[in-house]
Amino acid sequence: MERKLTNVCPVVNVPFCENGDIDLEGFHKVIEYTLDQGVKSLALFAFNSEPHKMTWKEKCGLIPEFIRAVGNRAFALVGLIDNAMSGCMELARLAEQSGANGLILYPPSIATPGIDGLTDFFREIAAATSLPVMLQDNPRSTGVSMSADFLAALPDKIPNFRWLKVECPFPSAKIRLLTEKTQGKLLCLSGNGGIHAVDAYLCGARGLMPGVCVAGAFQNLYDMLDRGETEEARNAFEKLLPLVWYEDQSLEFYIACEKAILRREGVIACEASRRPGVTLSAEQKKELFALYDRQRR
Repeated sequence: MERKLTNVCPVVNVPFCENGDIDLEGFHKVIEYTLDQGVKSLALFAFNSEPHKMTWKEKCGLIPEFIRAVGNRAFALVGLIDNAMSGCMELARLAEQSGANGLILYPPSIATPGIDGLTDFFREIAAATSLPVMLQDNPRSTGVSMSADFLAALPDKIPNFRWLKVECPFPSAKIRLLTEKTQGKLLCLSGNGGIHAVDAYLCGARGLMPGVCVAGAFQNLYDMLDRGETEEARNAFEKLLPLVWYEDQSLEFYIACEKAILRREGVIACEASRRPGVTLSAEQKKELFALYDRQRR
């Protein structure tokens, strides 16, 4: 039976050792920590995983490692970050051969083509595999803006294009517009660490891709929304919002916050991000942990 992408799909962090090497033991612990929160989908190599700072060899080694660790317990989604179309196609084939359930495609941030070229870029990579694909619409990180008209036309041009992760300015409005334009054919997921979770859902989002540290809380929130318990979901969201809002000051700050919490919780041994990155001050950690502890209470 084909495994389906579920409504909450956290993006796992990749921990590093003090010398900068990937901490494989810690990586497995992050996966177990996240699955223990009750989610049924996991993603590797969206930006929270720091793939933009990894070598080709490291990415090729982590993809099968991730899929073996997840096993048949969850939907395994793998991002393809490489500025060469050929590189993305090779990663796509590796992910499929390793047993991935789906792929995430990103617009190239260097030598970005025009609209026709961008369509061809996505279409050729998607055609290299039989797996369903997601596109990430995140101009803050990729530097590439994609209009609603452009995105709405892609499902008819790319047969295995199923999902869009929306992290652009005014994401909820774009989710509503795309859902209407495609008559629900394109399934949108909310990002930004979850700061628009309820509004995005009410505008048509079919899922959320948060970090790992409050994945279980977001799973509970989405279960409430799916049951029609909107007021209860809003109450739960109000407890989460100060934390996720604090974390979302920038991509690198968000990664640093997630890793600081993971280390404090005993999941990983080292909270360092790959350089260049952000190192939290003692004052920033104090505020982060205060907000994290408040939402847990």
